[in-house]
Amino acid sequence: MQKPIDLRLNYPVLEGQDEEFTALLKSAATQSMSFLSLDATGGSLTDRSIAATWLSKPGYQVEPADVYVTGGGHHTCMVVLLAAKLQNKTIAVEEFTYLNFIAVARFLNIKLVPCAIDGEGLIPVSLAEVCSKNKVDALYIMPTVNNPLGYVTPESRRREIVAVARENNLLIIEDDAYGFLDDTALPSFFNLAPERSFFIYSLSKSYGQGIKTSYLLAPKTYAESIIDALRFTNANQSPVFSWIVNEVITTGRFGEIIKEKQKQGAIMQQKVRQLLEGYKLSGHKNAWHLWVELPENIKSDELTRRIGEAGVLISPAVIFSVTGTHNNAIRIAFGAEKDFNRIVEGIEIIKRQIADY
Repeated sequence: MQKPIDLRLNYPVLEGQDEEFTALLKSAATQSMSFLSLDATGGSLTDRSIAATWLSKPGYQVEPADVYVTGGGHHTCMVVLLAAKLQNKTIAVEEFTYLNFIAVARFLNIKLVPCAIDGEGLIPVSLAEVCSKNKVDALYIMPTVNNPLGYVTPESRRREIVAVARENNLLIIEDDAYGFLDDTALPSFFNLAPERSFFIYSLSKSYGQGIKTSYLLAPKTYAESIIDALRFTNANQSPVFSWIVNEVITTGRFGEIIKEKQKQGAIMQQKVRQLLEGYKLSGHKNAWHLWVELPENIKSDELTRRIGEAGVLISPAVIFSVTGTHNNAIRIAFGAEKDFNRIVEGIEIIKRQIADY
């Protein structure tokens, strides 16, 4: 039986990365340091200094004291929610948002309220309206290469969102899982409003899925609760992963990998868009996923089931919807299939299934 064509995962992995990682592991084994010992919770001074340099942008310097090394993006979301005591509270989100954040929110009895979006992301007026009708405590947002739609929110709008957040005393949780695919250097919400913003930078997408290491920037007033939440949820980060991440950053290799992932993503976006000519599409120019809107008579959950029976796995719009009512789109991703011919085959099957309605 042929393995299904998997168009669900958008973890970019380059050819040769596995061998490169194996070489790094061998190099780590020659170090005099002991990987059986643990660094301080939140990372050693070396780890945090390297991270601070990496996360700094022109005009926005990050201090090592503001950085925490964590155990992956999902873990970091949980750490922020616990540290900020957002259990049983209300958080505003974009109309379509990261499906695992929806799951974490449900687990912690957090109410999610969607805000309207357009081609540039969350609409500030909509956030203000949501706050006027609900007791909102925080905003969770993916403004740079949004998952699933791929848009990038410009700086002017980010500043408008900050103004609404300050007016309504909202915390801001920015998930930058895919920001590395954008080649601009827009300020994060932590850069614009460090007194209320948490910034999550995961290396699972930018470097490799198995690297469960992330960086968290957090307001100084939350330092103690961040450390407590880290201890309660994961105790300490992996010293082996920290060493590898430090190595690829300081040697410049990480920057090269990101440039190559941007380049490969752009090539696949162009090819897939050509295959889907005539459909209404949304997606960042370098992203490894694409949003396809469906005719009103086609529901994404039903289409996903039929396509799955035909041997192709995709993500329906409904899983990215907080209300579960948005059901007329699908997300196609290119990270799981190394052979592009299988991606082409999968897309042709999707098109045939849509045409059969």
